[in-house]
Amino acid sequence: MPVANPEGVAPLIAIAIAASEPGDPPPRVIALVRRRGGEPPGEPPATPALSAAIEYARAHGAAIEAQAVWSGNPALDIVTTAQQARVAWVLLGYHRGAPGDTMGGVVREVFARTKSLPINVAAFIQGTDRPFERVFAAADAGPDGRAALALASRIARKNKCKLRALLVSNTVTQAHADLPEAELVEMLHDARAAMGRLFHSDVLTQRSLNQLFKQTPGRLLIVGKKFADEVGLPLDEVLGGDRCVIVVDGADPGVSKPARLTG
Repeated sequence: MPVANPEGVAPLIAIAIAASEPGDPPPRVIALVRRRGGEPPGEPPATPALSAAIEYARAHGAAIEAQAVWSGNPALDIVTTAQQARVAWVLLGYHRGAPGDTMGGVVREVFARTKSLPINVAAFIQGTDRPFERVFAAADAGPDGRAALALASRIARKNKCKLRALLVSNTVTQAHADLPEAELVEMLHDARAAMGRLFHSDVLTQRSLNQLFKQTPGRLLIVGKKFADEVGLPLDEVLGGDRCVIVVDGADPGVSKPARLTG
């Protein structure tokens, strides 16, 4: 998990802690430090964001691995670090890029660089570190939808809160007709087996942004990037109140994934 803005560290660390399961290594937090010339050799100094991450974890009794690294190309260095650590997930904080670039340059490039890698990427668009009473996940049978449901399940199990899966079914439209409905049934079966009474499901009745928000009234919404792009989810705007949104780019299922979840 790369950190840069001290004010945005708390919700990122809270999500990383919430998504960690027994047996997972501690979340790994890195601060990328740009070398401007004149710095002494050796390890870079801790940044305010990294210090904030360490303090937040300490205050909440959580273990993290924290490291500052020199960087001349943040997106490349994030992906390279993730590969070297063999992580299954990278959690990014959203930041605004150039005008009109709603995903921010680094976030967009990390998504692009991990397309052919066994790494899931989650971009935390906004939110706070307040506890969640319920988690919503918009899920189809594609890589993004599966990863969104997997992340939502981890968070719900750790927090012992309800999970409602909003199924983006092929019967709504033929946009993804190559994904059989049987795969959604399999996903539901697995999630219900893991969550028990805390798991509930519904079907998205219309593939639209308005309907997505109407059927996900809770504070935390996790949605696959492909579907978010399809409905025009405004990734650079506050959606009202303290709603938290995580957009997930799932790893291709044909690519072997590492066992650990951190990053």
